[in-house]
Amino acid sequence: MKKKMNHISLYGTLVLAFVAIAFNACKPEPTGELGEPFDKVAGMTGTWELSSFTQQDLNSPVKETRDLSSFYIDGNVTPLQLTFNADRTYSIALEMGKNYFGEGGTWGFDDDLYPTYLELFSTDDTLVYNLGGMVREFDQDLAIEYRRDCGGTATNIYTFEFNRLN
Repeated sequence: MKKKMNHISLYGTLVLAFVAIAFNACKPEPTGELGEPFDKVAGMTGTWELSSFTQQDLNSPVKETRDLSSFYIDGNVTPLQLTFNADRTYSIALEMGKNYFGEGGTWGFDDDLYPTYLELFSTDDTLVYNLGGMVREFDQDLAIEYRRDCGGTATNIYTFEFNRLN
């Protein structure tokens, strides 16, 4: 009886393996072309206005994200604006809130083809931010993350979300 059960179990396993192989063999082959990659510099070029500002405390056991937009957006003054130019210069317009982006200068990516970081260069400092995603020329949203650390350990993540003005 035990031998018969082993044969049935082996037979069942073989049938399942055959069915799995048959389903995988029936996948259609992808066709078409992906086209040229998007120009990352052209995607960043333009004026971006802050739409939200959040903070995540990485040391908190709750791991909540707090909306701190009111530090920059009050409905009366123009929110923080960043302008990135095609010649790789940038400027900032800030009426309210703390300036995390310097006074203007030049900008770039860590890698122009596959950027992960936005780098802002001034005569005094180099600021590096994580990109929440790469924007294309027709995208209307940009997310920039500033990660604060203490002694090499990340403590807070500030996320600036912007809308494209032009």
